[in-house]
Amino acid sequence: MPLMTKIRENMTRTFAVFAGVFVVYIVLDWGMDLGGRKSAQRSVEAQEIGKINGHSILAKDFAELVRQTAENQKAQTGNEPDENQLRAIRDQIWTQLVEEKIFEDEIERLGITVTNQEIVDWVRGDNPPAFLRQQFTDSLGNFNRQGYESAIQNPQNAPIWIRVEDFLRKQRLREKLQSVIAAGARVAESEVLQKFIDQNIKYDADCILFDPNTMVKDEEVPVTEQEMQSFLNDNSVEFKQEATRKFKYVSFNVLPAKGDTDAVTDDLEDIKRRAGEGADFLELAKTYSETPISESFFKHGELSKEKENAVFSAAVGDIIGPLKEQDGFHLVKVLEFRDGNEEFNRASHILINIENNDSVKALKEAKDVFAKTKAGEDFAQLAATYSKDGSASIGGDLGWFGTGRMVKPFEDAVVKAKVGQIVGPVKTQFGYHIIKVVGRSKQEVKIADIHMQVRVSSATREASYQQAEDFAYVAKESGEFIKTAMENNYTISETQPFQKDAFIPGVGSHPGLNKLAFSGQVGDISEVVSLPNSGYGVFMISDVRDAGVPPVSELKATLEPRIRREKKMEKIKGMVADIRKQFSPTDSLMKIASIKPGHSVQNLRQFTISGFIPNVGRDIKFNGAISMMNVGTISEPIEGQRGWYIVKLLSKSTLDTAAYNAQKNNLRTQLISERRNSLITEWTSKLKKSAEIVDNRDMWYR
Repeated sequence: MPLMTKIRENMTRTFAVFAGVFVVYIVLDWGMDLGGRKSAQRSVEAQEIGKINGHSILAKDFAELVRQTAENQKAQTGNEPDENQLRAIRDQIWTQLVEEKIFEDEIERLGITVTNQEIVDWVRGDNPPAFLRQQFTDSLGNFNRQGYESAIQNPQNAPIWIRVEDFLRKQRLREKLQSVIAAGARVAESEVLQKFIDQNIKYDADCILFDPNTMVKDEEVPVTEQEMQSFLNDNSVEFKQEATRKFKYVSFNVLPAKGDTDAVTDDLEDIKRRAGEGADFLELAKTYSETPISESFFKHGELSKEKENAVFSAAVGDIIGPLKEQDGFHLVKVLEFRDGNEEFNRASHILINIENNDSVKALKEAKDVFAKTKAGEDFAQLAATYSKDGSASIGGDLGWFGTGRMVKPFEDAVVKAKVGQIVGPVKTQFGYHIIKVVGRSKQEVKIADIHMQVRVSSATREASYQQAEDFAYVAKESGEFIKTAMENNYTISETQPFQKDAFIPGVGSHPGLNKLAFSGQVGDISEVVSLPNSGYGVFMISDVRDAGVPPVSELKATLEPRIRREKKMEKIKGMVADIRKQFSPTDSLMKIASIKPGHSVQNLRQFTISGFIPNVGRDIKFNGAISMMNVGTISEPIEGQRGWYIVKLLSKSTLDTAAYNAQKNNLRTQLISERRNSLITEWTSKLKKSAEIVDNRDMWYR
């Protein structure tokens, strides 16, 4: 009996233990939206969702991959994927399918195979596949070889092994394909040495920068239309653009409606009623709360403001709420109070800024406001009127704070004052404060919190979709997208230009919209589509640009400054050369002060060619010139990104051959890996561009 057959027939029960983990590992890590199809009903089982080099992708198969992955994601996170995640999931699934099919074609074309013996040797060898090995590795990293071997010797898990075998075969085939593609990755010894030198040889230098922007005014170097056109003609390849499109669109945000909010508050009121009738609140919290119950005691300032005010003024046993907060609604039961070790203060303040360094004026204003508080005027109203702080709109309330949370003069004043007392003016780095001490406490509280988020219901989502569909219908029938939007007071947005098969700015990846943009004409209007913010949108093609070189009028903002800089650099080139001639080899660059007043010497210390050089940046020409210099010499003018440089090389560390010999193998491995990855990425990109891909996902998902 062949060894592969024996293994298939001798799986153990242990292997089944990690079967579930394996399934999560190999299933495409994406998701589903089976309920997101358009209203027109189709037979999913019988129709294609796309084709890749002639390979049919059936909608039912795509949906099943999505379903499995969505379930895996839910198992990992505990939450159903939302609409944004589902869209990203489908995009990832499609990308994976495209790569899988084009790779399969290349594997077949190149005649790459993997034998059964290769799989056996891999599984039974000294270095088993990582995802199998990790199931038998403890927290200390010890691999249980005996347990692993016993997992390949019982007949009950043969179906699992067949899936494992298929996955491993595909993985090894792809690895072999990538090895063929990257076989040309070679690294010469000189490249390894240069990498080490660039990373480790340290330089000290002095340099003078001659900045063309400060030495030549813009008006001294006018740029004509003819010069821009000539420059564009000479550099047309650089400025050639792919075909682009733009959309105008109206978005319909899907937000919870009043009914969605009422449903949550009704549920919480019902729970509150049941608790009042004797039901165990903690058990109710375990059943209904969307966040775990905390066993901690909360100090002042650790709860939201709404919850803080309600809880600390309640008694043990009180049930508070529903309380509305940013993350939804909360129903809270006070379980226990205790005194902690830390004292907290609550205060309000009125801040008077010191403007234009006029502290006398600020102090006078602070004293006047302080007098008003003493005369009995409302502190909160005075804060709203006079305070120059973000808390002014809430009466100057700063909430609760512990030791070290406020600047020291402010904190000292609060600690010394009695509760209810108003003190000041107190000067800090922010200005003068008039402070009212509102409370002081060491109390801590333990609570049980039932938290429920307000989610968009299917009815609300459908109502929003219907609104978008009505707009799309009227806009299409009338042919007046903009007019229809304005008549309904809808906001019209416009995307930036985007290319074929690329992300649509503000929308994201959307194959259906992209297809419409590049197959339609200006004025064509889309069906209703989902947007990344869980809303809907209706789109109109607003601009069509074919591939080619744009006219000068569109590139003026780019061409004019580039040409002007080149002219400035040319204008000062001779001047810098003349300055260089006035330096002798033994001179310090400090001589520039007498040659060209206003120019200073920059000291560059302990920099490497591969690193970022302060005041210079990453400048290939500058670095290249430095690397060729001898210590003690002064360079000829160097053309850099920021201008012209004159450099004197002060020192250069020597090559540490011992360190190089110790690192060269790692450096070679790193360079080869970089080159292999680059080759594979470029090859994959070219393969995708040449592939025949038909993507009909937009016909199945809205």
